[in-house]
Amino acid sequence: MEEEVVETTTNNNNNAVAVEVESRSQERLADADEIEAALLAHITRPSAQMHLKNLITKLRKEGKALQRVAASTNNSASTASDGTSTAATAATTTAAGSNDTAPVATTKQPAAPSTPIVTKPIIITSSTTNKYQTFPTHYFDCGPYNSPLVTIYIPLPDIGTHDKSKISCHFTSTSFDLIVTDFSNKSYRLLNDNLEKEIDVTKSKYVIKPHKIIIKLGKVKGEYGSYDHWTELTSKKKKTKDTKSKDDPTAGIMDLMKDMYENGDDNMKKMIGETMYKQRTGQLGKDGGGGLPGMGDMGLGDMDF
Repeated sequence: MEEEVVETTTNNNNNAVAVEVESRSQERLADADEIEAALLAHITRPSAQMHLKNLITKLRKEGKALQRVAASTNNSASTASDGTSTAATAATTTAAGSNDTAPVATTKQPAAPSTPIVTKPIIITSSTTNKYQTFPTHYFDCGPYNSPLVTIYIPLPDIGTHDKSKISCHFTSTSFDLIVTDFSNKSYRLLNDNLEKEIDVTKSKYVIKPHKIIIKLGKVKGEYGSYDHWTELTSKKKKTKDTKSKDDPTAGIMDLMKDMYENGDDNMKKMIGETMYKQRTGQLGKDGGGGLPGMGDMGLGDMDF
């Protein structure tokens, strides 16, 4: 009876996690549909359409990936529940037959552990040393717009039974470092020291579930009071300490323009190139055009593409 209660509690926890993940999946898919219906038809610039379509595709991929996580959790709970029901039926049958026959010693066979469904992770970035190995997989959930947290799910069957003193996660404003030691004769590490955005260490934490570890990273509020919007767990570029942006008010804009030039389409590169040329030859602003609308030269003359 005690084992059945523990199994039921575990199944309830798995079901709760599955419901939460499924809800976030539906939010992603609904966001993609609404953006496509409300905005895409009104965008005329090809480059703007391309960026918007990429965002819609990304939201749908995240939604489908979260659906697979929810399905995996439900399958694990169903398998464990079936094993418990079978054991209970066998015990009842044995008890009923004992009234007519001599008691026979039986050995209760433990239910076979469920095999988790491993799906392709949304993003995998980890750094290990020879002492550690990477986790089999993990999933990133950036959360809805203006949410206070982003979440990383790290599935690991039976991790909830492991010694809690051998599980740790260290946070800084730009990184997290999750370490699990001596679990089934293996040690795991997930280190990310190049997060897309800075995090609030005081609001970041990790939670140990029966079959997974959940890391919650606290978002930092931006200039206008809303939380930073994440699209990836890891920044596409390695962050470096740059004091120039503090001394030069245009440094941040210059970095943005460089990024637009490097990642933009041919039309964007042509527009930025023409603006640079006219600024350097003194023609920028004389003919009422040639630059980027409403943005002036923004110090483009000092940029080296």
